[in-house]
Amino acid sequence: MKSASTREGPLMTVFDMDSHLRESYVMDQAFALDGEFAQLRPVRLNAETGFKAKFKHELRPFPKRVNESFLHDFVYDPDVNWEGGEVARRQQGGIDMDFRMRDNEREGVDVQFMFPTLIMIPCMTEGPLGAALAHAYNTWTHGLAKNSGGKLRPVAVLPWAYPEGMVAELERCVNELGFQAAHAMPYVSTEKTKLTIDNEAYYPFYAALERLNIPLMLHPNSQGDLINLYDNFYAMHVLGRPFNCTAGLVALTIGGIFERFPGLRVAFFECSAEWILYWMHRMDDDYRKMRNGLAPKITRMPSEYVKKHCWVTCEADERDLAGTIRGFSGNRILLASDYPHFDSEYPGTVKELRERTDITPAQKEKILTHNALEFLQI
Repeated sequence: MKSASTREGPLMTVFDMDSHLRESYVMDQAFALDGEFAQLRPVRLNAETGFKAKFKHELRPFPKRVNESFLHDFVYDPDVNWEGGEVARRQQGGIDMDFRMRDNEREGVDVQFMFPTLIMIPCMTEGPLGAALAHAYNTWTHGLAKNSGGKLRPVAVLPWAYPEGMVAELERCVNELGFQAAHAMPYVSTEKTKLTIDNEAYYPFYAALERLNIPLMLHPNSQGDLINLYDNFYAMHVLGRPFNCTAGLVALTIGGIFERFPGLRVAFFECSAEWILYWMHRMDDDYRKMRNGLAPKITRMPSEYVKKHCWVTCEADERDLAGTIRGFSGNRILLASDYPHFDSEYPGTVKELRERTDITPAQKEKILTHNALEFLQI
């Protein structure tokens, strides 16, 4: 695969492994429930589009207090003109794929993977309704991307609070819709369902991933049991990604999933690349004391599993990216823009990485292109 963009040196395909859609602007389309759940399909309340669209629905995984603490939508309101209005402007790319691809061309991105913003709705809704929401969402996002010529690639979203429905939806996404990656939750905690992702209920799903040769992308929400105790978005945002990713990493590693399913590949998102170093060291240090009877699910040092099975995304301005390359691997770091969210480094993610002087041109090429190809095995 070659890029159509003009760059210095050999042409490469630049992969952006993390971007988001704005399903909240078109909830009646993104969660177009039918059949037995048709009455739960979101209902449009006004004729406004984009940020100003309003819907009536009951699809709320977290209590009202948590949602109010997490509220930061004003930064996307075009009338507020936050930071000069550029962040509000680019939210159009969350629903308009032609707009998105023009932004990607300016950024120098050739292939972009897309996650939901409202990840918790399909992933944390229990029972068959969760499966129906995932089905509706995946169908919608496939429709958005199908005419992009492979430039836009959805990530399969699955009903983690309903493990019984996961394999069928994964197979549909891969075999019928052509998806190349699946989304992973760090854990599930609803009123009735409490599961870490090393639970046996997920074994059939992991086996299906191996059989289909599909990697997992563990992109957490900024909310969760511990984070929800806080009363402001700043604290929740700082804690949410690394705390939730850590829960997933520990389950997959110490919980024996990598041991049991040696073909799994998992990427962790929005924690910085250096995040993985501390947890490798922490798990290894404990394992030296635990391996004689206290770590029954693994047979090797945790860092060995991490270096074999795990990838991480980096920030273009991450302070010690060179140190992570030395301590973890230059072959396991991926580029992520987080477009179009307010904390994205867009515009300039690719440019900033290319202009760094602390890592080599070859290391930059790996982050921009080669590591993604290895992760996806395409």
